[in-house]
This record gives sequence, C-alpha cells and structure tokens, in this order.
Amino acid sequence: MIKSFLVTVLLISYLSAVSQSAKMKSSIGISIPVIWNNSEATYYQLGSPKYPGGKATSYGLNIDYSHSLYNGIYGKLGIGYFKQSFRIVRPFNYYDNPGQLLYSTQSYNYNNVQLLAGIGYIKKLYKNIFLNGYINYNYFNSFNQKYIISNENNVSQKNGKSFSLGEMINLGFGINRNISRKISLGVDFLIPIYTHWNKDETFYNNHYSSDEQQIARNKFSAGIVVSCNYNF
Repeated sequence: MIKSFLVTVLLISYLSAVSQSAKMKSSIGISIPVIWNNSEATYYQLGSPKYPGGKATSYGLNIDYSHSLYNGIYGKLGIGYFKQSFRIVRPFNYYDNPGQLLYSTQSYNYNNVQLLAGIGYIKKLYKNIFLNGYINYNYFNSFNQKYIISNENNVSQKNGKSFSLGEMINLGFGINRNISRKISLGVDFLIPIYTHWNKDETFYNNHYSSDEQQIARNKFSAGIVVSCNYNF
C-alpha cells in the first residue's frame, strides 16, 4: 500500500523534472467524491460459510495540488476525509455484551483520513471546456468506526481505533469548465478498478478461513466527483 503510494510520488517527481522546459501551471482543488458500492463479506455459521452482501454509498471531501508536467499531462497529490460505508448483515463482537454471539450488524462505516496521488491528462475541447482523464491511487486510514446493530432501534457501537482500512485505484474521466481566468469547475465519473479492504478485529475469527475478518470484498462500484479548482 505505502510502497504503491511512494512509487506514484516518485513517478510524478521524475516527470516533473523531465518537463522543466515546459511552461508550468498549477492548481489547488477541492473535490467531493461519492461512490456507490456493491460488496460482500464472509462469516461461518456452525462451520458453514455465509456470504452476505449489500449496497451502500460512501463520500468524502479532498483538497489536492496539481502540477502541469508536459503537453497536458499533470501530477496530483492530495489529502482528505472519506466515509466508507457497507450495508452488510454479519455477526460482530458487541462490546456491551462480550461473548454474546447473537448480535449482527445492519450496516457499518469507517471515518478515514485519505491520501491520494495520481497522474492525469487534460485536453481543450472547445473554448473554456476541457476533457479530463486520470488515474489515482487512494490510501485510507480509519480513525473512527461505527457498527449499526440489526433489529435494534437506533443502537450502535462506536470504536475509536486507528488502523489501515485499505486502498483503491480509481479511473476518472469527465469535463472541466473555466468560469473565469482562475476558477474552473469539474464533473467526473469515477470507476474503482482495484479495491482491497483489510481486516477488522471487531468481526469474529473462527479460524475457518483467512477472510473471516476482512471488512468486505468489492463486487462492483462506481461514483461521481464534483470539483472546484483555483488555477495559477
């Protein structure tokens, strides 16, 4: 995870060095990603595997710095907040009743610090309208977790652990429009082409398989990103 992030940063630095003769342009942007996911998990009941699934929507807020590299190619680094949600019913360790096996989640979500790095390409289509495409690497570290309990009214468990939640590689493409010399707006479609979620010790581990505590497995996801950029 961290290695992939560092490789991307080094690649951006290399391309930046290659393009020193080109006219440099930079921007600072704020973006709001919203991603819909269809995911599944694994647990065992009396030794038999179960694969519950569900659909949920996740969202965040990022700030990033982009730097023009060469002939429309640019590099990007960013940081932000992301709330990753799953609507999956599965047993978990309810702290108010330790040792009880009768409690299951209705849904669960993770508040994260998100780091991102990417490379993109932007091309002018018509006057102030630009076509934008990019690939981003996203790393998530959770600092707060919430588990909504099934069949209970407004009952949940909140944990405050810090751990690596997972990583994602997103492919994005869309349209940017300049509304002034310095300000541009963008709308992009987002397709996660690789997603991996790590383990959460709150879920039971009966030692039947290695994925019992895995947070989820992505079956399909897609999203949209709305952004505002200050160009200088």
